[in-house]
Amino acid sequence: MSKPPILFDLDGTLVDSLGDIAASANYVREQHGLESLAEQEVRKMVGDGAAKLLDRALADLSAPPDQAAAMAIYVEHHLQQCTKLVQAYPGVMQHLQNWQAAGRPMAVVTNKPERFARLILDHLGLDKYLPILIGGDSSPARKPSPIPILAALERLNTGPEGGMMVGDGLQDLRAGKAAGLKTVAVLFGFRDEITLRAEGADEYWREFGVPERLQPR
Repeated sequence: MSKPPILFDLDGTLVDSLGDIAASANYVREQHGLESLAEQEVRKMVGDGAAKLLDRALADLSAPPDQAAAMAIYVEHHLQQCTKLVQAYPGVMQHLQNWQAAGRPMAVVTNKPERFARLILDHLGLDKYLPILIGGDSSPARKPSPIPILAALERLNTGPEGGMMVGDGLQDLRAGKAAGLKTVAVLFGFRDEITLRAEGADEYWREFGVPERLQPR
């Protein structure tokens, strides 16, 4: 019998990619005559895939942009940008190594387009622990649908029993619950703690791989 699986979101969970995402989003804004946004503003726009990111980043245009053209600009820029600033969060490498050694099936389920996610995993050396990747364009639906999670479990040849979905967004928690997984909300990612706690998770991590403990009375 296989051991319980662990599925991870990417941005804001395994890696801090905000600088690269903001750089590419702002490049698209500049091509449309708009001023750059602060990273903290871009942070609020991340989580639902590149198309939604651009919809939000270009929302202050006087007329709706050509979405296909905006996406083409973003893709061209981000293919070069996505590995420039990104870093794995502290503890990620060691915990992935430990879980792999323990025989835990692991995969990444992200709403980020697969080509960018794959470049990041390869660049940071995370691919040796996480060869299974479901991107935002890899399945018929994105999180919060459970469909991409179920696709990852199928590729891992395992079920949800005893497994967990780890992420920093409401999409991750909702998709994990719908797929029958325990949910883990990371509190160091892109979403604020109040929002995550209001949504509710089975477990919270302030540090990667370290469950939050109840404070002594």
